Formats: sequence, structure tokens, C-alpha cells
Amino acid sequence: MTRRHICWLGAVLAACSTSSAASAVDAPRVTTAGAIAIANLDHQIAQRGDDAIELLLTRSRFLGDYDALDRASALAEPHAQTAAELLQRARTRSAVHRFADALSDLATAEHAGARRDDVAALRASILVATGRAAEVVPQREAGVARDPGFASRSALAGAYAAVGRFADADRLYVAALADLDTTSPFPYAWLYFARATMWAEQAGDPVRAEPLYRHALAHLPQFAAANIHLAELEAARGDLAPAMARLDRVVVMTSEASEPEALALLGQLHLRIGDPYLGQCEIDLAQQRYEALLARHPLAFVDHAAEFYLGPGDDADRAWGLAQQNLANRPTDRAVALAIKAARATGRTRELCELAARPGAVAPPAAATLCPRIP
Repeated sequence: MTRRHICWLGAVLAACSTSSAASAVDAPRVTTAGAIAIANLDHQIAQRGDDAIELLLTRSRFLGDYDALDRASALAEPHAQTAAELLQRARTRSAVHRFADALSDLATAEHAGARRDDVAALRASILVATGRAAEVVPQREAGVARDPGFASRSALAGAYAAVGRFADADRLYVAALADLDTTSPFPYAWLYFARATMWAEQAGDPVRAEPLYRHALAHLPQFAAANIHLAELEAARGDLAPAMARLDRVVVMTSEASEPEALALLGQLHLRIGDPYLGQCEIDLAQQRYEALLARHPLAFVDHAAEFYLGPGDDADRAWGLAQQNLANRPTDRAVALAIKAARATGRTRELCELAARPGAVAPPAAATLCPRIP
């Protein structure tokens, strides 16, 4: 079936629905082939049944399988009596960015006798995700000093990346990779992806990021997010054919529940090469997917949906509302930047100036004129 036919079929189904390059990049180790690892994961999920929450979260994280995320949430929500169940629900709530609820579960789990280290590790990851990484750096440094290894080093690397200590973070990511002793491709792919995302999106060094994305995909070719991020880099430098082929594979892999970010970028590239019908079809399908996901897990998708509506979705007011929701949930520098972008797109000068005055905010050039108090 051609991509055009897939897009046409998706539209019909939706209409009928009622709702520096020289940096050290070590050669990837030999791990289990991605297809085999995924088949093994699916077999374990089938065997574990209602006890497969962590496995379902893994499938969602790597394969863009949001039905697996739905199922994990549905399994975790009603079962939270024991300390172990509360920890599991906290992890699931964190996965859908319900950070306040997850922290509440952690507090209850701690009172119920959960291991202090388990609670501290998950609480620290939530604080990093919500813009409070500086608070957890000392704790994570102590963890590395006390018990150096994959878990402690990768956790500290994430905290360092969040506070802008990119070289220190990269050094720790490399050390964490060296600590790994498994044939599973998942942890290798995730650490290479984390390093790549740090360099590309936080440090502004896509050249250094690209080989890291490729290493992640060497371990797990089906890794949806890594494919999308690499396609963005390819498209940005004009390599449209490989970018489009990569995105097309992601869309087909995720089937009827197509990954909306991949669909939106693919649509933009089809518009760029002069195929307006297919491009707009994919953008329309991306919008339908984002709205469906926002209805189910609003906090998990507000940031990407806001970016979509500021771009191909062409609805700046919708983007502003989503950006505000995202900022309230996780006031990170990136969330502030997204809100500033949405404020500017909607002509909200007062809000733009207020956001640009926040500590750590990067004000757009126009702020110097629009906001006299912003240097």
C-alpha cells in the first residue's frame, strides 16, 4: 500500500469515527536485534497480563505506542494500595506528565514503607522534568560517589544536562554506557538518544548530536522518537529523501495510531516538494491524532501539540492555551520559551514581556522594543 493510500484510508477512517562532530562517540556494542527484542517484549507483555505495566511503558517510550500507554495507565490507576503499587502508579503518572499526582503517590508510598532509594530516584527524576534539576544535583552526585554505576551515572548526567553542564553530562553518559552489561538494545538506545537530544536541543549542537542518534538507531531501528529527531536534522540540511523515508517508516510502524509528530513533519516535507494534497492530508491526520491524545493524556502532549499549532497546525490561539498549560505543569526553560513563542504569535505583548522577564528566559529580539525593561 502506498503512503498516499495510507493517508487517504486514515482520513476516511477518521471521518467515519464518532470521536563537534569529532566528539568521542564510541562504537555501539553488539546487542539483540531490535525486531527480536521487540518480539521478546511483546511476548513478556502477553505473559504478564495485568502485571505488565513497566513493559507497556517501555513499549510506549520506544515505539510511540500510545495504546500501550493507555493500557498501562488503566492498569495502574485503580490499584494503588501497597507501597509497590503506589510506586508503580507514580511511575505511570510521571510517564503521562501528571507530575503533581506522581509526587503525591510518592509521599504516600514513602509513608507506606517504600524503599527510600526508590522513592528518592523517582522524585529526583520528576524534579528534573519540572525544572528543578539544581535541587537534585547534590543528591545525585552523592549517589554516584556512594554507588557508581549505570543507574547513578545516567541519572546524574540527566541532571547535569538540565542545568547546562553539557560536557560533564556527556562524560557521565559515556561512563554509564561503559557500565552497561546486557544484550538488550533498549538501555543503549535510550542513553544514546538522551545524549543526542542534549546536544541537539539543549546545547544547540546538531552536528554532535547526529551520530549519537544514529548509534541509538543502530541498537533499535524501530525507536520512533530517535527516527523523528534524526529526520528533523536531515530535513534541516536539505536531505529530504532520507528524512521522508525515515518518517514514513515511523508512520507505517505505528499503523492506525500514527505518531502525530512524524505525520506533521512528513506533511510539511510533502508540501515542500510540491505535493499539497498528501501534505495537507498528513497534517490534518496529525491534528486529529494530537486532539485524540490530548483528550486522553492532556499533560503528556501539550508541548508537542503547541509546537504543532504554532507550525503546520496554524492555530496560534490553540497553541497559546496549550503552552500555558504546559508551563503551569512543568516550568522549565523550554516551557517558558514555548510560551514566549506562542505569546508572540498571538500578539500578547504583556504576556510576552512577563515571560521574557523570568529568570533564565531567552527573550526574542523583538522584546527589546516591545518590553523596555527587558535588556
